[in-house]
Amino acid sequence: LQLVGVACTLTAAGLSTAAGSGEEMELASWLAFVTDGSYSAEDVAAAAGCVRQVLGFHLHQPTAYTFLRRYLRRTGWTEESFSLANYLLELAAVDSTFRAERPQTVAAAAAVLSRQYVAQGVNIRQMPRWKTKLLRCVQADLRHELAPCVAAMSRLHARQQPRQELFVNKKYEWARLHRVATLKPNAPMDAAYFERYMRFD
Repeated sequence: LQLVGVACTLTAAGLSTAAGSGEEMELASWLAFVTDGSYSAEDVAAAAGCVRQVLGFHLHQPTAYTFLRRYLRRTGWTEESFSLANYLLELAAVDSTFRAERPQTVAAAAAVLSRQYVAQGVNIRQMPRWKTKLLRCVQADLRHELAPCVAAMSRLHARQQPRQELFVNKKYEWARLHRVATLKPNAPMDAAYFERYMRFD
């Protein structure tokens, strides 16, 4: 059990370094020392290799934030729209209703809504056929998955934005995040509205 514990620690710490690198072996040596000599650095490194093999691709599972960055690059963004999309994503992250949604769908919903606040000063970069590009990237059913998620996120924004006690609202009132938490939420629209909106580029 001790070997599994230190191997998992090495695996988690080594996400950004290559297996067997100097940094990894240095940490493996320290973790071996922590076992009070029960295991060598080579034992720890070998066990970490087994952990990586068992976890496979699950070790680097993309998050909603990973998808959001990808979608915003493809659909055009500004610093303001990026901050707003991140704010919406963080609101959804602490709301249990979004746990049933796939991360790419939640990210796409935030990307769509971040383009809905131009009238309130959130600049966007015009990008030809951005809706088509987004739908192609997301690979989600517009009617049954994406449009309902966008509608749910717009309702969430309207419900949570006035709550000043929420840390996410305090955080996104900062000037460096463009004070997007101070934007008055748009009136929530239903899924049918967002389905129609996304069908026409």
